[in-house]
Amino acid sequence: MKLQTIHNSPVIMSLLLGLAAVPAFGFTVWYFFMRRVTGGPQKISKRERGKPDFPIEYNITNRVILPRVSGRTLAFITRIGHSFIGTAVLGPDSFRKSNYDILRKISIPEEPVFFPVQPFTGDAAATDGKCPVDLDQVIKVEKTKDAEFRIDTVSDFYEAYRSGSVTPMEVAERAIKAIQDSEELKPRLRAVTQYDVEEIKKMAQASTERFQGDSPLSVFDGVPVLVKEEIQTVPYHSRIGTVYTGKVPTDKDATIVRKLREAGAVILGVTNMHEQGFGVTGINPSKIHGTARNPYNTEHCCGGSSAGSASAVAAGLCPVAIGSDAGGSIRIPATQCGVVGLKPTFGRVSGSGCCGSCVSVIHQGPIACCVRDAALAYTLMAGPDPEYPIGLDQPAITLTDFENKDLTGIKVGIDWKYFRDANIEILGVCEKALLYIESLGAKVVEVQIPELEEARVAHVAVCASEIRSGLTDEYNNHMDEMGKDVANSLAASDLFTSTDYIMANKQRTRAMKFLGDIFDKVDCIITPATGKTAIKIHPRDLDCGVVDVDTMNNYMRFVFLGNLLGLPALSVPVGYNDQGLPIGMQIQGKWWNESVILRIGHAAEGFLKKMKPQVHYSLLA
Repeated sequence: MKLQTIHNSPVIMSLLLGLAAVPAFGFTVWYFFMRRVTGGPQKISKRERGKPDFPIEYNITNRVILPRVSGRTLAFITRIGHSFIGTAVLGPDSFRKSNYDILRKISIPEEPVFFPVQPFTGDAAATDGKCPVDLDQVIKVEKTKDAEFRIDTVSDFYEAYRSGSVTPMEVAERAIKAIQDSEELKPRLRAVTQYDVEEIKKMAQASTERFQGDSPLSVFDGVPVLVKEEIQTVPYHSRIGTVYTGKVPTDKDATIVRKLREAGAVILGVTNMHEQGFGVTGINPSKIHGTARNPYNTEHCCGGSSAGSASAVAAGLCPVAIGSDAGGSIRIPATQCGVVGLKPTFGRVSGSGCCGSCVSVIHQGPIACCVRDAALAYTLMAGPDPEYPIGLDQPAITLTDFENKDLTGIKVGIDWKYFRDANIEILGVCEKALLYIESLGAKVVEVQIPELEEARVAHVAVCASEIRSGLTDEYNNHMDEMGKDVANSLAASDLFTSTDYIMANKQRTRAMKFLGDIFDKVDCIITPATGKTAIKIHPRDLDCGVVDVDTMNNYMRFVFLGNLLGLPALSVPVGYNDQGLPIGMQIQGKWWNESVILRIGHAAEGFLKKMKPQVHYSLLA
């Protein structure tokens, strides 16, 4: 009875509870205030300087951590992503599941390279600002059978103007009518977001008078051209696909726009794009913009971010449009719309006046109806620019052997496991196109590209870090006006640290060495351009955008190396799937060797018999 009384004593019970609380309190203090957030020491894989992880294995992952989401579901997920639970728990968990922490588990001895500018041998490019190639020697009207579909090319316009069969003013009026007609379609094409009728006619009239006086400025004189909305073009707003940027019209052309204008091109206006260029579908919920539609099937997307530029070229509104490419944004939409996309070497084309935030991976270049037009636009746009110091030191610009379709002596590098990581319909078409290139005399050489997954994550880390830094003001002050897909991506970008950015640029150094070694053995590397064809647009996508991780992975699988390493890359249409949606092949070359990939791409065009898009206008018909 006495023992029971002691046991039930409130004093003793309090003492026992206090003693029990001491280790619990100590554990809590250690866990929340003293424990390393990494959970303690981790196993680090050490890499050897300049040598790939061995054995070389194809290691690109396709981790789909989230099903395709849009509409209210995406709005809810985005709201959660910006909450404490999102930033502290869900975000880091998704980060790991996406394998974005792979570079945190590796010790890389290389020094970081922050801009992928490569040295060169031979003559340097002239700094006088003049086009380095006689474009009159490149102009050629390609002959096709009467029943075969073809898009009007720069050569067609130039020859028509010279012959007097049509004037630049007549073409401009047809172009204006075509743009207006495209906006009456259901759904609207939405390739062009801004155009000024009087401005177009003023340029066209001046061009018409030059041809009447037999004094055209260049082969581009009177040729209709469109420009991506993020590239400054007078007198339009540089809205960059948003409702909150570019409130006043720009008062100075970007360098590449100035070059086009000085060549006499008739700039029709600016084109639609994925908001802030931060997406691969081109789906834009902005009330100002809407979503650009694929001319081959307007129920499908164009790919992004230069969606409107690709749509406009495929629809025949112009033979050339200008885009930009930080993660495939020229090559992806060009591929999905069945046209040609060229991303030149990093620094080759001036970025002055271009609003892209990904400063070390972004490239400006042409989207064109054929490789010849891409080559013409490239040589006009390329060259040193005092306003763009990154590109001041570059080799001479040439189109060596462009007309030579005998590819004997050309060595084509193929990493077969990489090449075959695409949908079966794409793989079948690209394998046949590769056989065609072999039939022209090219030799296929098997190569292995090491550490592809590490390079993929490095590209993501660089893009995410640079665009997040570049959009600090927009993110802080206009998040509620953003498409939810872009806001969601910016929230995810916050998960990358300064250490991740440094490690990504160290991995860039390694990858540049590995690809340099491969290009000592081959002239180009060929892959499919994308891993899947254009996706269908769901009605809910138009409300606030779409997050589709599987599509992002498939669209970007073959393009990221070109951006991370600054390689020149060309996408060329080579076929269609059972639904009539285009399929493309990518040709990547060594730094500064645009002439090689353009020659191969020009020869490869003979493989494809083009199909006419559902939406198409001929300005010369």
